[in-house]
Amino acid sequence: MLQADTEKLLIKLIQIMNDVSLGNSKQVETIFELTKNGVYPAEITNLAESFGMMIVNIEAKQQRLERLLNELKEKNRELELLSRSLMNANIGMLEVLGSAIAKRDSDTSAHNYRVSIYSISIAKALGISDSALRSLIKGAFLHDIGKIAISDNILLKPGGLDDREYEIIKTHVLHGSEIIKAYSWLSDAFDVVLHHHEKYNGSGYPDGLKSDQIPLNARIFAIADVFDALTSKRPYKEPYSVEYALKIMRNDVGSHFDPEIFDVFTREAKSVYENIAQYNEIELENMLHAIMQDYFSFNKTSMTNAD
Repeated sequence: MLQADTEKLLIKLIQIMNDVSLGNSKQVETIFELTKNGVYPAEITNLAESFGMMIVNIEAKQQRLERLLNELKEKNRELELLSRSLMNANIGMLEVLGSAIAKRDSDTSAHNYRVSIYSISIAKALGISDSALRSLIKGAFLHDIGKIAISDNILLKPGGLDDREYEIIKTHVLHGSEIIKAYSWLSDAFDVVLHHHEKYNGSGYPDGLKSDQIPLNARIFAIADVFDALTSKRPYKEPYSVEYALKIMRNDVGSHFDPEIFDVFTREAKSVYENIAQYNEIELENMLHAIMQDYFSFNKTSMTNAD
């Protein structure tokens, strides 16, 4: 009789072990119920109770692991909220800086908004990465940040500049590059801020770079910047049509502008211009803000950093 009971116990233990291997440990207390009367050989009882304690310990560790995982999920949610807040603060700072620079130089932020949208359209047509595009947006917003270091007597001087004054104006790209290096989140705007006045044939400033020596984002922005200047109303001129602006710019392809990028832009220019030409400054701001929220979203930047 004892041998038969022992065999039944072993069979029951094997069944429980199979259940445990499948993730079901609900019958663990059955083990202690089976052995509490002490009718089995000591080694069998010890085996069964040891197995029962092993399962109890496993369950305790699983519960602790579940608590830790839940705590980790909560911490991740908190981190995501903080990251989103920081990203929104950075975007807000970018917009405020761009607006402050524009108002000192031209009393409007619309130019910044338009050149950013033109730059984005060119970059997307070229298929550049999201990371590079974010750098381009920052650079477009802050391209003239160095002008805050230029005297109003020169920056706001009516009429033309003499040679000395023009040399001083040219230093704004150096001042700007130094300013953005002070904040790591803005440092990738460096290419546009420092090099947006370089020319494809090497006759630009500050470094006289030519062709592919000029960073891609700076070559993209140069086209967007000049196009907006030509198609916008200025104190000294009425806005030119898209066709006439592109005709003027085509004369500088290979000297000022990258030929391949310009060809891409000519296919995009009219549709993008018609899409934003009717918008006022507030509408342009809202349009660009929505674009920035997309490209600077927490999920998108997280995926880029993971890559």
